[in-house]
Amino acid sequence: MPVHISSDIRERIGAEQTERFSRTRAFTCAKCGAPGNANTEQAVATLAVSPELSSLGIAHQRCAPVTLIRHVASGQLRVAERTDLIPRALGIPAPGGVRPALLLAWEETVTLLPAEGGAVAPVLQYLLDQGLHRLSALGKTPPPSPGWLVRQGPGDALQVDGPGHRHLEDGRMTAPAAWRSLVAPAGEVMLLMGQLDLETLHAAEPPWSSYRQALREGRLLAGTVPVTLL
Repeated sequence: MPVHISSDIRERIGAEQTERFSRTRAFTCAKCGAPGNANTEQAVATLAVSPELSSLGIAHQRCAPVTLIRHVASGQLRVAERTDLIPRALGIPAPGGVRPALLLAWEETVTLLPAEGGAVAPVLQYLLDQGLHRLSALGKTPPPSPGWLVRQGPGDALQVDGPGHRHLEDGRMTAPAAWRSLVAPAGEVMLLMGQLDLETLHAAEPPWSSYRQALREGRLLAGTVPVTLL
């Protein structure tokens, strides 16, 4: 059953965000803190709004506050300090042949910025400041991102560094021999980082249309970065 999102919250977050968020299934209740599953129980979207950030959450229907939109003071909402990154080795079809890519994504966060001025989520803005780029299509080659490095191996070990910051230290990723054979002569990879909904994140086969949509919406950023294979 879809998460119930009230009309006043829909007006604030827009149709696309409403559609994605309504498909959420596993959640942590924004009111009581206990885990929940929208497949088995009614769930309701809540929204906390401050001057800088808005936090979109889900509550059990039995826990949902009477007022679903709560206004809070400046500084009371913060971006999570740690995010689990899910890696995936990809071979992306491109005009010049298949291009090796590494997807590092996290489950779509609940943090939004006001839409005025084309603002983006704080974590995505940080990655832009770190040298990743917006990309309009998967088939395009992203510009280089200096200061970034991917290390894959030995085995399934994976490490990803950005300028002055290690984004993934003890990662694990199945890297097929075909993927490594593409990476080895190129010496570089198309790095994709951003937010994906749970269904897209854990799909058995790469959902290319969802990746393209995430790029168009600015939820995925890209860069061409060097790779060391161990």
